[in-house]
Amino acid sequence: MFPRRLFPGGGPQKKYAFPDPDPQGIILRPLTKIVSLISATDTFRTRNNLETDDPVADEKLIDGDHGVQRRIFYPEVDWDTFDVFPSAVVQFGPDWRATLRAGGAQNDTRPAGSVRVILMDEDQNPGDIEASMRDFGTYVGQLLDDMRSQFAVDDEFTGIGITQEESPFLPDKESEASRGIAWWTCSYLFEWSS
Repeated sequence: MFPRRLFPGGGPQKKYAFPDPDPQGIILRPLTKIVSLISATDTFRTRNNLETDDPVADEKLIDGDHGVQRRIFYPEVDWDTFDVFPSAVVQFGPDWRATLRAGGAQNDTRPAGSVRVILMDEDQNPGDIEASMRDFGTYVGQLLDDMRSQFAVDDEFTGIGITQEESPFLPDKESEASRGIAWWTCSYLFEWSS
């Protein structure tokens, strides 16, 4: 149903605040770049009833400030109680490596890896599976289009691929009943190289 729990607890009420200044290192920067990419997209902002040019959208979506419920979570949530829709959960991906780029005196390696993005939203057309699937698929497709247009634009952190990990699906009736609504989910791996 959901990817395995990688970290204990979390929950919508807990902030995972990264230290100031900006996160450092090749483990955290890819994660935070994807969080920022999602927050900056017109599609995600619109789906969350925010103006696309809202100057504090990041604070609303990532931190839950300004009276708006947080919508982007990282690196983990409590899947047993999670009920924030629409939302995105950004996690460390299953892959990280550093490969030799140049030997000899430089002995330089190039890091690369992946970041998992889990997207969820409430079923907009309960009882009409075709309309429901079209709505969620359109939303996810537009969000991926927004993200991929910016994903590879960075000298330090280059997006090299996006792979569907879990295709869009409606979770089982037990999960639906526990949250009181029907909802869709899917996940993608964003592959990067530095």
